[in-house]
Amino acid sequence: MDAGGNLYGTTFSGGSFNNGVVYEVSANGTETVLHNFSGSDGAYPVGGLVIDRAGNLYGTTAYGGTSNDGVVFKLTP
Repeated sequence: MDAGGNLYGTTFSGGSFNNGVVYEVSANGTETVLHNFSGSDGAYPVGGLVIDRAGNLYGTTAYGGTSNDGVVFKLTP
């Protein structure tokens, strides 16, 4: 949860490419997809997300990337 009360999470599959998404649920309950994984930028996110003081989100995917071995990703606000 960030300082504004927004929650962040991932889905293992689904989204535009069925490779998973990163989403936000705002303090008022509105859900927004922040990122759709395409495969080349990662696929099937696993584990939790970490947020830093600047609002950047960090996480990992099980697959995707150059060798299809997964990626570590950063999403900026």
